[in-house]
Amino acid sequence: MNGTEMRDIGIKKALDNADNTHDKWSDKAYSFLKDYIKHNDTFMAEDLRSASVDEVPIPPSKRAWGGIVVRASKAGLIKRVGFSNVKNPKAHATPATVWGVIRVENYHDSN
Repeated sequence: MNGTEMRDIGIKKALDNADNTHDKWSDKAYSFLKDYIKHNDTFMAEDLRSASVDEVPIPPSKRAWGGIVVRASKAGLIKRVGFSNVKNPKAHATPATVWGVIRVENYHDSN
């Protein structure tokens, strides 16, 4: 099994757990992301998570947000534009992806 397959299995587990804990969590989180990117040209997953407090239920694992970001990337809403150190001190300034919003006129999301 390669790294991408292992990532996808982990994402599915995190999303399934979030959806089992909070009804339709992944749909709510994805909807939140689609609104969030209307007002933010770049972001990191931790920024998205912080902004979602009081808007989207907190999932059992923060990793569930990774599935939402990957879904948006696959849908062509965002793309990786670089890396930056995370702000969470417990993560020891590890680098993480900076996402950029893809602006497409007349975009209609079917997801």
